[in-house]
Amino acid sequence: MPGDESKGIDGHLFRLIATFEAAAMQQMGKVANPLTGDVEISLEGARDAIEMLDMLRRKTSGNLNDSESGFLEHVLYQLRMNYVDVAEGSSGSSDAGGADEEDGNGEETRPSAEDGDGGGDGRSAGKARPAGGEDDSEGGE
Repeated sequence: MPGDESKGIDGHLFRLIATFEAAAMQQMGKVANPLTGDVEISLEGARDAIEMLDMLRRKTSGNLNDSESGFLEHVLYQLRMNYVDVAEGSSGSSDAGGADEEDGNGEETRPSAEDGDGGGDGRSAGKARPAGGEDDSEGGE
């Protein structure tokens, strides 16, 4: 029945999102590498996985049911908050890029996990805005 599908999450979509989520969590050092058992951190790899999910969100906009859209938004929010946490913890790392430092007013700058509208060019804010709002659809794809 077509009506039943609109209430749940498509299994293939769920697995795709979960795959990128697991990759990002592993690359942020939140989960050990299942092959080696080692905890490895690659903020660049984590950022790439988050950007892939954000691209999926943009490209499927209007085509997902409420459950699917909500799940994807929740995963992106959680990944972005974890990314900021890890990036702040490795402030001396070249991956963090110093983008989460004070803004001159004594307050920390953080990427907003909920600002999908951009509010700026996203990329100029440094690498701590993994997928926070830049819209690659502008300028033709």
